[in-house]
Amino acid sequence: MCYSVSVPNDDQMTLLPVEFERDKAAWVRLREMQAWEEGVSMDEVQAVLGMPGKPRSSQLKLAGPGGRVYPRYFCPVVVREERQTWLRPLRYTLRPAGSYTELSSKYQLFNARLDTILEKRTWKGLIGRRHGILPFTSFYEWVAPKGKSVEIQFMPQGKEIIWAPVLWDRWSSLGGELEFDSCSMITDEPPPEVAAAGHDRSPIFLAGDAVDQWLNPESQSPQEWKEFLSGHRDSVHYDHRMVA
Repeated sequence: MCYSVSVPNDDQMTLLPVEFERDKAAWVRLREMQAWEEGVSMDEVQAVLGMPGKPRSSQLKLAGPGGRVYPRYFCPVVVREERQTWLRPLRYTLRPAGSYTELSSKYQLFNARLDTILEKRTWKGLIGRRHGILPFTSFYEWVAPKGKSVEIQFMPQGKEIIWAPVLWDRWSSLGGELEFDSCSMITDEPPPEVAAAGHDRSPIFLAGDAVDQWLNPESQSPQEWKEFLSGHRDSVHYDHRMVA
């Protein structure tokens, strides 16, 4: 699992291996939804999102440059739609199109395991259809090396920015109050240094020359994409530190 990542700043975003445009309409839409949330009760937010319990805080938080993305926060993600490559705010936890209820956080829909990506209903309908790239500068995990959980930050050596493939979908509320895109980061077996630090999963760092192809999801079959994600990666070594 990869439960949190750090958002790159604007200069770091220029290092991505694909050109994109900022989707102004999508960012305006997020601000409009945030304004709607501020003007209604938490009971209404719960009802519109189909949440099992009343939310204790905003469900439309945006992680800005240099900030941290947690599950159900929005963050910058690169997607391609109608032959245009966009930078849009996507929620870091998938909300499948047409779903009536928000699933409990225990289902961890912010990550998709590569080994089961063709088996799980949530993912198999998106691979080969809706692909994106989530840029970040480090990622965080909880580990329990001596039975006590500690938070670890993993930082790529010699790289200002890295990126992971995501699957995304678009969800709309029944009454039209909310419409947003959301995503799940694809993870796989960790490199040795991450495993040695006590964690069993890691984001996939997709090779820079493979990003453009990944953003054209209909060009291959789901099985071919699974093989593609196994074979088109850049090497990265992570330093780590305990978070106070």
